[in-house]
Amino acid sequence: MNVIQCEKLSKKFGRLHALQDVTCTINGEKIVGVIGRNGAGKSTLLTIIAGFLKPTNGFCHVFNENPFNNIQTAANTILIDDRLSFSDYLSLEEILKMGADYYPNWQSELAYRLLQYANIDLSAKHQQLSKGQMATFNLVYGLVSRCALTILDEPMNGMDEAIRTDFYRAILKEYIAFPRTILIASHHLQEMESILEEILLIDEGTVVTHVSVDKLKEQLIALNGPSEMIESLLSDIDVYAHQIVAGVSTAIVDASRLFITEEMLRTKGITKSALTASEICRYLTNNKGSDIDAIFD
Repeated sequence: MNVIQCEKLSKKFGRLHALQDVTCTINGEKIVGVIGRNGAGKSTLLTIIAGFLKPTNGFCHVFNENPFNNIQTAANTILIDDRLSFSDYLSLEEILKMGADYYPNWQSELAYRLLQYANIDLSAKHQQLSKGQMATFNLVYGLVSRCALTILDEPMNGMDEAIRTDFYRAILKEYIAFPRTILIASHHLQEMESILEEILLIDEGTVVTHVSVDKLKEQLIALNGPSEMIESLLSDIDVYAHQIVAGVSTAIVDASRLFITEEMLRTKGITKSALTASEICRYLTNNKGSDIDAIFD
C-alpha cells in the first residue's frame, strides 16, 4: 500500500507558488529525507501530507485517503515542527501522560528515559524551555507516539551538535524497534545521511529527484586533472560545477553521460572520485556551472 501519493500537487499563497506539480509516491516502512534549502517548499508539502493544508491543485493521498481534516489519517499521523505547542497550564510530565490517551502505541517509559538523558526537567512548562530543549521534547513526543506516519520538520533546530548526533541515532534505533514511515525534513543532509533510505529533493517548489540514497550517490561524480584533458570530455556532458586552478580542473558531471572507462581516464591523468549525498544535492539545486567565485572575477 502507498503510504503517501502526491500527483501534480500545487499550493499557492496569493501570488507565491510554494509547490508546483509535485508528484511522488512513498510506500512501505522507511526513513525518507525531505531535503531542500530554506524556502524550497518542504514545510508546505509536509503540512499538506499531515492534513493541515489543502492543495490548490492536484491531490495528496495518505493511507489511500484525502488527509485534510480526516480523522482516520490524523489518528495515524503526527507532525512535529517548531510550531508545535501545548497548554501553558500543563507540565511536561502531564503532557506526556495525556499523550498516552491519544496514541495507542505511546511509549511513556521511553519518553522518560530520553528526556532524562537530555537533562530536561519534567516539572517545567513547555513554554519555559529553551529553543534546544523544546526541540528535544517535541522530537521525543513524536518518536514515542509511534504513529504509522511520523513527520519531523527540521526536528533538530536549536539543538547542540552533540545532542543532535545522539538523537539521530535515537531516531534510527526507534525505527528499528518499531518500523514505520518517517519523513525528516532538513537542509542539513550531511548530519542524517547515514540513517536515510531514500531522499526526496525539493527545490523552488518542485521535486528534483526522489531516489534511494545509493542511487543518488551514483548520479554525479567529480573529475580532477589537467584542464585541457578535462575540457575535452565536457562538451557532451551535463556539468554542474567547473573550477580551474593553476592549470588543474575539477568538474562535477553527470555520471550517466560519462562514456569512458577509468583506465582511459587514468591515461589522460584524470582521477574520478565519489561525492557525498549532501554534495550531490547541493550541486543538483545549484544553477549548472555556477560558482560564487565567478561573482568576484
